[in-house]
Amino acid sequence: MAPVLRIQSVLVLLLLWHQVLAAATKNRRKILSEEPFIELWPNFLSSADTSALRTLAERETFEALGEAESSPAAEVSGGQELCTLNLSEAEEDGEENDYLWTRVRDLADHAVAWTSKSSSPANMSLAGLPAVLVARWESWRSTSALNRSGPLHLDARKQPRRQHAILAYLSGSGNAAVDGSTVFPCIETDDMESKEVTRRQKLCSRAARHLQLAHDKLLAVHAQGMQLPPSKQYDFLEQHPELTSLPKETSEGLRPVNWIWLPKHDEVAAEAPGRLRADPLHALAEAMCRGKAPGLRVASREGDALMMQVREEGSRRRKGNKPGKPDWRLWHAGCSPTEKAGYRWTAQVFFDEPAPMEVTNLSEPGTCSDRSVKGCQKGQKE
Repeated sequence: MAPVLRIQSVLVLLLLWHQVLAAATKNRRKILSEEPFIELWPNFLSSADTSALRTLAERETFEALGEAESSPAAEVSGGQELCTLNLSEAEEDGEENDYLWTRVRDLADHAVAWTSKSSSPANMSLAGLPAVLVARWESWRSTSALNRSGPLHLDARKQPRRQHAILAYLSGSGNAAVDGSTVFPCIETDDMESKEVTRRQKLCSRAARHLQLAHDKLLAVHAQGMQLPPSKQYDFLEQHPELTSLPKETSEGLRPVNWIWLPKHDEVAAEAPGRLRADPLHALAEAMCRGKAPGLRVASREGDALMMQVREEGSRRRKGNKPGKPDWRLWHAGCSPTEKAGYRWTAQVFFDEPAPMEVTNLSEPGTCSDRSVKGCQKGQKE
């Protein structure tokens, strides 16, 4: 009997070891792209975390994306709502120890640790942690006249010092066709032919150049108006209504580019002259959302999360501490779920580097500090 018992013991140990390996593999992070850097962390959040975030967002105030920012979303998707969960506000209201808010803190802590490769300081105040932006997407019908994809964008839009972005999925089973997904039309994948890779590189870089040149042109017109006497500036603005689309100046006097690409940009760029001309980039994202074009498509799976390095590797530290260039290969868009799936839920956390001579104030809402991620503030949506 002794040999039989020993064999049984070995089998039990092997079974336990197999379970440990399976659990480790299930949660193992996977690099989806080395350059630009995109990393997937399966089961980054537990089901209790995702449930708490959805419940809290529903308890707090949602606002339509069109109200949350100046660009309308109606032309690109069936609708997206946004709720900003700010831990400093919870502290002011005496709710920081509420169970739901503790889950928000855990997400913010884990996000800081992931981007900085170290633990969040134990004594960091709630105000020092980043805001968590929860988005809720309405379902999409294949017979709808609306596109399935949301706005195609770079996470550096209106945020010249953005460094990292984390996107966590709060719903979905991993079926992109049903639950929705996030598409990256400019990332090379194994199922692309070399000719298609070259075409997309030109398409994506031209779209970024188109927006940059258009932005520079607006800045030149704005500078011309600023040279006029104050009494004539209002008339000048009436003559140039396009200036109202310029983003507000940052604290260091920068006018950041609004890196967003909508269907209307496809139309304008296709007819633009010379270097401003660009191919229909948003149409490509839409085709990927519908499963009709190859490329990197990350399915919504509850608990999974993506981390992206927003700026080009070689430009993050520039002379004079000027903001680095956003990586145009990171154009991406969210895809709405089908009616079968119901709402699609996501949560995002953004990290910015501080401006020159900026002193991080841990009592100021929307900023954070640790060994390498020394400032963060709430930003835009997926």
